[in-house]
Formats: sequence, C-alpha cells, structure tokens
Amino acid sequence: MESTILHVAIDSFAIQAERLRCPKLVGRPLALAPADSPRPRVAAASREARAAGIHPGTPLVVARRLCRDLIALPPDPDLYARISASVRAALSPFAPFAEEGSARPSGRFVLDLTGVARTHGDARDRAAAAGRGVESSFRLHPTLGIGATRLVSRVAASVLAPDGELLDVLPGSEVAFLAPLAVRVLPTARERAVAERLDLLNIRAVRDAQTLTAPQLLAALGAAAGGALWREVRGLDAAPRRTAAPPRVAVAEETLGQETNDRRILAARLARLVVELGVGLRSRGAEARVLAISISYTDGRGGSARQTLATPTASEHALRAAAFALLDRAVTRRVRIRRLRIEAAEAPAMATQLSLWEDAGDDPAGRLRSSREARARTSARRDASPAPFDVERVGALEAALDRVRARFGTEALVPAAWMAHGLVVRPPARS
Repeated sequence: MESTILHVAIDSFAIQAERLRCPKLVGRPLALAPADSPRPRVAAASREARAAGIHPGTPLVVARRLCRDLIALPPDPDLYARISASVRAALSPFAPFAEEGSARPSGRFVLDLTGVARTHGDARDRAAAAGRGVESSFRLHPTLGIGATRLVSRVAASVLAPDGELLDVLPGSEVAFLAPLAVRVLPTARERAVAERLDLLNIRAVRDAQTLTAPQLLAALGAAAGGALWREVRGLDAAPRRTAAPPRVAVAEETLGQETNDRRILAARLARLVVELGVGLRSRGAEARVLAISISYTDGRGGSARQTLATPTASEHALRAAAFALLDRAVTRRVRIRRLRIEAAEAPAMATQLSLWEDAGDDPAGRLRSSREARARTSARRDASPAPFDVERVGALEAALDRVRARFGTEALVPAAWMAHGLVVRPPARS
C-alpha cells in the first residue's frame, strides 16, 4: 500500500503563539530574545521584523537600531509546549498516528494517513479539514504538504506551499518535484561537513546530486552521509517510517550570554539545565533512559555525546553526574561555547519493590542469618565514612525541593555555586 503522509507546518510558531496570547501584537514587528543574557540575540522574528532586516542570530541591540518600533519578548517554552500539545491533540482524530515533527515545540506535525483515506482525493479532503480545524480552533495559520514520504511532505509544506494552502506531491513525481530545489532543503545536505563537501563538488541543486550514482556519493561523502543523501534526493526517507509513537524527549537548553570555555562555568550552567530537566521528568512521573548533551561553539561547529543509562532515573544527583561525564566527552576543543543543550528520552517511572530478606529463600534460619548480616553491614556503614550518595535521603530531599519549586518557581532554591560563577536566576515562567 502506498504511504500517504501529511505534514502540517505552522510558520514562525513561537511568534504566532505569542500573538495568540496577546492579539495586540498582530501586525507589529516582534522578536524573541532571552531576557537573562547580557548580550541577547534574536531567537525568532516576525515577518514585519524580518522585513526590517532582523533575523535569528541578530544581536538585540542591533535589531532595535534597525527597527525602532520593535517589540522584544523573552521566549516562553512552556506556552509553546502547551499550545503544541493542544494542536497535536486536535490533529489526532484525523489519523491513527500523529506526532510532533521535532523534539522541541516547533509547530510541525506529521500525520500518517495511510489506510485511513480510501483514495488520494479522500486524503486531500482529510488534510484540508485538518488544516481548517487548526486555523479555526487556534487562530494559527498552517501550511500543508502531502507526499508518499515524510521528507517529501515536509519539503512541500515548509518550502513551497503558500500560507494556509495545501501542496500535494503525487506518487511517482518525487524526483521531478525535488530536482529544481536547492540541495540544502534536504536534511543531510544541511549538516556542516556535508554542506562544505557539496560546495567543493559544486553541487547546488538537488538535480546535481541526482545525477550521481550511489557509489559516487558514498566515495564523496562517506557511507552514512552518502547513503542518506542518495535516498533523500529520490524522495525517500533516510530512516524508516515509524509505526508507533516515539518516546517523549525532554529538553533543556540555554544560549550563554557570555561565550566561554571555562569548564567550571559550563558545569554550573549545565547543573541548572539538569534541574529544569529533572523537575519536568518528575512532574510527569517519567524517568530518563537516554541522556544526550550537545554544544555549539562560537565558530558554528558543534559537539555532542549521549549515553544509555544503566538504570532509568529522574534523580538530579544521578542526572547531574551523567551530564558532567557527557560534557567532558562532548567538549573536545578549546574554542568558546555559546550554547548548551541537554535532552533525555523518557521512560515511564517504574516502582521498585525491595526484598525484605536477602536471598534467604523460605528458610526461617536463613532469614534470621540474613537479618543479622544486614544489621552488621548497616552498623559497619555507620561506623565508616558517610556514603557519598544515599538514594532514599537524596530522593526525599528532591521531593521537598520539588514542593517548594511547585509553589514558588523552579529557581526558588538554587545551589550557591550558580551565583559563584555569575549565573543569573531566571524570572518565573509566564502563565
């Protein structure tokens, strides 16, 4: 059966979300920039701001000179996550499988209409109805793309479809559809190393790469990138289509106001991100089973490291230890760092049942011996130096901190080391 994938893209999602909360911002030049940075840069800009020459990455002080009427607001990730979850819930009735197009709320959603629509025309009607539902319910303006693969539907919605309209790529026309486009519309071609190599080979358009054979691409770009690009230029997904909902990914990130390569400062800032991550995990009754760190250097290059945890956890103590180890692996250069990001693939928290007896079976004498041995070990531990990590005590402490943070904000209580390295406590998130 031919796949039918619908991609729903809400352009400038964060900007539209802010205008949804405050309609007075509609039509005004608007930019989002972090409020806790001494040298903030624009993270997102409205069309009115872009028309004045303001784009993501523009220093806010420059943006204000370019547009004196500019309204600058700090990003509100909680708001964007709530709206994104609501939009996804509204789209779910249109397809048995619907997911957000990225780990962070980005206003992109993927719906698998395979098997739901009896004909291609039926798929178009269902897609149009989904778009109208988003627009009428949320006053957001999506563009829609339909294709046989996730890649083609995303390109159709994000690159070519006019605002509020549907672009349908018929099965079998994927190669011709992609051929005239710039090669950078393909995910693999946007990777820095691949992009530099393609420039050297004078490959500018997708059609240029389509003329190369698989062995030629493998030789030019390597096995992984070459194989992925060979599939993408033909409209095929680099990864197989998922048939089940992906695990939720929790994310905390920060753009540093002052770029630095001081490991103490980086560790202190990473510790703050771990707090945000841990609070979010515990509030959802979830645990991290895979932890990943990524960094961005000031020269545009990046680094990353990831680890599958031996035991899923939501403990800040355990997450912080793992995060610090990953930071050491991710930072391989002496160049200053401007951005830190930590993410965790979630798993439902599992309750653990501790055994009353220690491998004593049903033998009462064995239970008595085990009990005596356990008391002796406990007494020995009391006489020795304190253990560096007591699961029960740390868990109780984190539960108490969570109660305080739930009432007074995430940063109501913070380690003194944060301030020792010049960190600024963030204001409470807006509701």
